[in-house]
Amino acid sequence: MTIHEPDSRFELKPSTIPGAGLGVFARVDLAPGDELEIVGILVPRDSVADRCTHFADGHKFQVGNDHLLIPCGFGGMVNHAHDPNMFRVVKGERVVLQVLRSIRAGEELFHRYSAGACKRFGIGERPT
Repeated sequence: MTIHEPDSRFELKPSTIPGAGLGVFARVDLAPGDELEIVGILVPRDSVADRCTHFADGHKFQVGNDHLLIPCGFGGMVNHAHDPNMFRVVKGERVVLQVLRSIRAGEELFHRYSAGACKRFGIGERPT
């Protein structure tokens, strides 16, 4: 099986978040409702494949109650923000990040991590 990231609308560059490593940036203007599919491998929860990929547990996306998506493309590299410009949508066995507001070419993409992911990555509550 070969995983290919076919979406040329995005690129990886150093994140605007200090210490975050790489981030995903728009190469073109994006409109509300545009989507970035999270390409990867879907594995049954608690299966041998799930257990053998434990090193990626912090990055897996829940798909329904029974499956996890191990990201292998741009979608897995989108960083967290308390005020994101994208949000996660599960569509059957697919997961996409959908644009909330207009995003200009050159702007970094963000989505809000789940509470569990924030805890795993040591991301605190929204600042007041």
